[in-house]
Amino acid sequence: MSHLFFRLRSKFLSPNSPLELALRTLYHKIAATRLFFYWQDFLTKQSYSKYRSKQKKTHLPQLESSSALPKVTFLISCDRSSPEEIQKTIISLQTQESNNWNAIVFLTNQLDHPDSKRFNDDRIKLAPITERVEPGKITAEYVVFCQAGDEFDRAFLTHFYHSLGSETPADLTYCDCEYLETKIDQIKPFFKPKGQSPALLLSVNYLSRGFIRLQTLEKLWPKIDHTAKLVAQEYDLTLRLCENHKILRHIPEVLISQKHLPTSDDPEIQKVLIDFLRRQGHTNIAASKVNAGVRFSWKSGSPSLATVVLSKNNYRFLHHLIPGLLATPYEGQHTIYIVDNGSDDPATLDFYRHIAQESRVSILPYPKPFNYSEAINLGVNESNSDLVLLMNDDMAIMDKIWLEELVQWAIKPEIGVVGAKLLRKNRTIQHAGIIIGLTGFAGHIYLNAPENYHGLMGSTNWYRNFLALTGACQMVRREVFNQVNGYNEAYRLAFGDIDFCLKVFEKGYLNVYSPFARLYHYEGSTRGYETPLEDARIGYERLEPYLINEDPYFSPNLTNSRIPKCITRLQSEDDRKQRIATRKKYYLKK
Repeated sequence: MSHLFFRLRSKFLSPNSPLELALRTLYHKIAATRLFFYWQDFLTKQSYSKYRSKQKKTHLPQLESSSALPKVTFLISCDRSSPEEIQKTIISLQTQESNNWNAIVFLTNQLDHPDSKRFNDDRIKLAPITERVEPGKITAEYVVFCQAGDEFDRAFLTHFYHSLGSETPADLTYCDCEYLETKIDQIKPFFKPKGQSPALLLSVNYLSRGFIRLQTLEKLWPKIDHTAKLVAQEYDLTLRLCENHKILRHIPEVLISQKHLPTSDDPEIQKVLIDFLRRQGHTNIAASKVNAGVRFSWKSGSPSLATVVLSKNNYRFLHHLIPGLLATPYEGQHTIYIVDNGSDDPATLDFYRHIAQESRVSILPYPKPFNYSEAINLGVNESNSDLVLLMNDDMAIMDKIWLEELVQWAIKPEIGVVGAKLLRKNRTIQHAGIIIGLTGFAGHIYLNAPENYHGLMGSTNWYRNFLALTGACQMVRREVFNQVNGYNEAYRLAFGDIDFCLKVFEKGYLNVYSPFARLYHYEGSTRGYETPLEDARIGYERLEPYLINEDPYFSPNLTNSRIPKCITRLQSEDDRKQRIATRKKYYLKK
């Protein structure tokens, strides 16, 4: 529907004309309804069914000789598994298009498991689950950790062999998957990012069931706790692969139906993740269930913090927001700077006189034609804190941990910009990260979905890395802000926040989204939905390389819509580029 809206708007309306702004506002209101979301979610499920049907009919070219291809050993954990689940996994291996594999099945003693004769396959070895994996005794070049109950696509090995090519061999090659969500007894797909996302690994092992080079495994294996469950050993291994900057490669195909996803809900996996954070130098680390996810916390040291809020005549929100900020628990020094763009509303001015008596609050006059980026830079430059928090004035505090959550991420030396989960009044998603290329330019993923939505690229309650995060709530270290010279003041209203995040990313920092920093955001309450044409013009020029190459934190299998669907047509890649061109042409036309 959004694509149709863009096409009609491009043909019949002029950018930012009164009619175009009215219709755009109406569209946003319709898109924010539950009925619209339910329709989008229905289309999402339908698209996945079509995608799977199409995938099963697609066949890769035959491999010339499987004997010349690298051998793969499958390490199958049977923890809490039935004989039927073991059989299911073995059959999926025996029906592979390539037969250059073997398997070690690690059995528990609680169940009457089948013996090796039942499989009638000398490639399969049975071992007690207490037996330690010894890489030196593995004769294959690659290893795959898996769970009894997993079912591999018959082309699983074939896709892997086709991925080898002439490029530098990857230390780990992973693919997309689907898995059984036991709480609701539904199969859920998981289309994974093609780029590394260290933050995502704190919530889910998206690299699980990957092909790991034996040479790489042998180097890292002595550091692994071999008394842990096999799934925890694999999780530890993938974390160490990322720590050591090993080469990862993504096969953008759903090739596994997994028994479950390895997530941070598992206490043994939490231990692995806490050890990982400890290796990064963090102290006082804890894992706790928060809302519908698992939050990790560590000591931040409580650096000084300045919050910059831009405002004009907005007593309606400010008289809740500022007291809420002052009441938010924080051990460090926290000052608030309100950059005021010429308020003349009596209620707002009276509020300023009252709140200015608070020593931690300063009112900074900004009596010029409004430029969002310039106002941000003014507020930051007037402060002298270690950290800077940039906020819109149409926000409201939800809970007590949000500020400390942002701070603990912002102090990490590899992190640039930290963003929050922002919710509308009806508890639907306003911001859970920005994908470059969405809707033909850049957009908020899962916009208007329920707070705890789980879509084709996973859950809103997982930590994630993104190229960009909304300027409505951004925390960053002052040194990083200064390193990129702050916001680009060529952007008057729109896209300055995206440009800022990209500048930070291009300096080598990772931008991160935390679902455990939650705030209400009443988007559009301050300035509506106007997009200055000059902002759009320079925005498209700035983003063009990212639009061409696609966002590394998104899946090439998904449409560029806010509630992504599966790409089911061969022309969809061209459609994506055409959508970008259509929107660009619309904003750049005279």
